[in-house]
Amino acid sequence: MIFCCSGKFSKNKQHFELYLRQHGFQVRKNITKTTTHLVVPDLSTVDESNPKVIQARALGLDMVDEAWCVKRFTDETFVPMLAKNYKEQNIDDWWVSEKLDGLRAVWDGHQFWSRSGNPFDVPAEFTADFPEQVLDGELFCGRGNFDSASGIVRTRGASYEDWLMVHYHVFDAPKIDGDFEHRCVYLQTLNCKHLTVCEQSQISNAKELERRLAEVVALGGEGLMLRKPHSMYESKRSSTLLKVKQMHDDECVVIGYEDGRGKYVGMCGSLVCEYRGKMFKVGSGLTDADRNNPPRMGQMITFGYFEITKNGVPRHPTFKRIFNGRA
Repeated sequence: MIFCCSGKFSKNKQHFELYLRQHGFQVRKNITKTTTHLVVPDLSTVDESNPKVIQARALGLDMVDEAWCVKRFTDETFVPMLAKNYKEQNIDDWWVSEKLDGLRAVWDGHQFWSRSGNPFDVPAEFTADFPEQVLDGELFCGRGNFDSASGIVRTRGASYEDWLMVHYHVFDAPKIDGDFEHRCVYLQTLNCKHLTVCEQSQISNAKELERRLAEVVALGGEGLMLRKPHSMYESKRSSTLLKVKQMHDDECVVIGYEDGRGKYVGMCGSLVCEYRGKMFKVGSGLTDADRNNPPRMGQMITFGYFEITKNGVPRHPTFKRIFNGRA
């Protein structure tokens, strides 16, 4: 979470910002594109004419007050584990499950919390038989129905009938002692009306991962999640949890080179390429032979990527081969 503070707090504002930083959060002097929360002294007396409040409302930021922050810290609110991107790491014998296009939700044994630490307003009937155990999962309405799930989950006072479209798909039990396999054994004991345990299976290598990804995407799925065998739960972004989305292929033109560093000194570090009027670098996927004898300037290459950013640049590009025309 990234906070911006506005107003007069019970302690000096500078001291309060320090207090936030001491608990591991970032603080901005002004609202930026990365800001997630505006902190005010008291939600019951918000000054709606305050420029920061107006800006926060316009951007849809979560607004919290000093009491919320203090309670959050003293209650030691659970921090969920976050995934890194798959970039051709060695994933032999890792566990794989479908990446669900829903809303990340932590069940603390009594209520649901969003990834950013905000409570979800859930009808009591929905969680009536849920265990008093911390669970990590996704509130999901089926493939391709993210908007429906978001609309229901984020609506305060939504009825139990509205929530019948939603299912809680659980993929971990963070507070159960032991490694991932041991926690999965516990998950298999759960039998709740609106709860489903995500199916986990092991893959042998990257080639099988590619096949599984193609199968899921063909069915309308978003991608896959990978989990390292015998790994522990970490309340941070972890290299033992990877997300894999569909990779696309396309062509671009080599317009330059970037020198290699470290073990690649004296070799090509990455290709500088042009794609639809945008410049970007392709380094991943190059072999030592490619780095010693890279594609020539003006030559077209085929590269893989997961998605195009809002700025029109391929995300996580990977060199595949020199383009020799389509079959």
